[in-house]
Amino acid sequence: MSEVGKRGYKETEIGWIPCNWSSSRLGNEVEAIVGGGTPSKDVPEYWGGEIPWASVKDFVATRLSRTEDYITSKAIKESSTNLIPAGTLITPTRMALGRVAFFDCDVAINQDLKAIFPKSSLIKEFLFYWFQSNAEKIEAAGTGSTVKGIRLELLREFGFALPPLSEQGEIVAILRAVDDKLDVIARQIDATQTLKQGLMQSLFSRGVGTQDAAGRWVPHTEFEDSELGAIPIGWEVRSLESVADVERGKFSARPRNDPKYFDGGDIPFVQTGDIASATRYLERASQFLNANGLRVSKQFPVGTIFITIAANIGDIAIGKIPMACPDSVVGIGANVDICNSTWLYYLLGNNKDYFDSRATQNAQKNINLQVLRPFVFPMPTMSEQCRIAGILTALDDKLDVLTSKQNHHQTLKRGLMQKLLTGEWRVTLGVHHEIAIAA
Repeated sequence: MSEVGKRGYKETEIGWIPCNWSSSRLGNEVEAIVGGGTPSKDVPEYWGGEIPWASVKDFVATRLSRTEDYITSKAIKESSTNLIPAGTLITPTRMALGRVAFFDCDVAINQDLKAIFPKSSLIKEFLFYWFQSNAEKIEAAGTGSTVKGIRLELLREFGFALPPLSEQGEIVAILRAVDDKLDVIARQIDATQTLKQGLMQSLFSRGVGTQDAAGRWVPHTEFEDSELGAIPIGWEVRSLESVADVERGKFSARPRNDPKYFDGGDIPFVQTGDIASATRYLERASQFLNANGLRVSKQFPVGTIFITIAANIGDIAIGKIPMACPDSVVGIGANVDICNSTWLYYLLGNNKDYFDSRATQNAQKNINLQVLRPFVFPMPTMSEQCRIAGILTALDDKLDVLTSKQNHHQTLKRGLMQKLLTGEWRVTLGVHHEIAIAA
C-alpha cells in the first residue's frame, strides 16, 4: 500500500479518488432496499413461532444469529413484515442509525429496519464496511427531537467511492482479518469474565482453603453454621463497619457549581459517573476543587474504596490518588491489620445487586450509611483474603491486557477503513498484505 498523491487520482464531487474508481451514490449501487413491519400484537397466532423477527433492540453485534422475538408463518403472510434471506445486509433507519449487521439465518424485520441488496458491481461485505466507516455521518444526518430517523431518499444520496470488484475483494480481506482478530479477543474477554464471575461466587463463600506444610492450598473440608449459612471453620461473620471506616463524601457549599470553589482547582473531585466508567482504579476526575472547595469537602487518601450510593447503586473503584467526593459517594478505608483492601473491593463489587435491592426510590434511587455500615459477610483469615485478592487481581490484569488489545485493533480498523475505503491507501492485487494484527 502506498500513500496518496494526486498522480493516479482524479478529482470528483466526493473528493480525490483513484482514477480507476467510480464516483457514485449509494442509491445507484443497490438493486433494492426492502423494509418490514410489525405483526399485530392483538393476534396471538402471530407471535411465539419459530421465525426470528428483528428490531433495533437486536442490533447488539454485527453478526447475529437470534432475536428477542419470534413470529409465525401466518404473521409473514398476513402482515407487512418481510422475510429477509440469511446473509443480507440490514441497517436501521430509525434509532441506532449507522449500525449494520448480517443475520446467519432468514429473518423477518420490522419497519425500522431496511434490508439492502447491492448490485453485482458491489460486494456486500464492502458495503458493510462502508456503513461502519460512515456510521457517524449517517447518525448526524438523522432528524427527530427524541428518536432520530433518516429518510431513504437522503440515505441513497450518500457519496460512494466504488473500486473495481477485484480491489473491493482485497480491501474486504484486509478488514475481515482485523475483524477476525477482534472476534477472538471478544471471545477471550467473555470467557475470562465468565470465569471471574463463577470464581467470585465460590471464593466468597467457600474460599481457597488452607496451606499445608508444603505451602500448597488445600480446599476447606470442614464447615460450621452461621447467620449467613455454612462457612469454613476459621472464618467469621463481620460487618463492614467492624473492618473499615465508612464515611460519606461531602460538599456543603451552595450553589454547588459556584466557580469560587472550582476555578483553578487541581484537587480531584470524583463523581458517580467517574466511578461507573472506571475499570478498577480511579486516577482522574471530571471536576477539580480549589483550596476553597476543599474546605467545604473532604479528601480521602490513596487506596480508598469509593462506592456510589445514588442513581447507579454499588458502582465501585479504588482511588489511586487522594480524592474528594460529594455525598452521593462513600469512601471506605479498610483496617489493613485485619482486612485486605483489595479483597474487600472485590467483595463489595460482588454484592452490587444486594445494595441495589435495598435502594429507596425518591427523585432517584439511593442508599445510606445505615445500609452500608451494618452489611455483614463471611470473612476468611488474612492469608486467605490475600490469596483470593491475588486470584481475582490476576484475572482483572488479564482483562486489562485483552481490553487494551481490543482498543488497539478497533483503532487500527477505523484507520484502515478511512484509508482503504477512500482509496487514499491502495492495495496491490494478488499480493498478500500483512497487517499489524499481532496477538
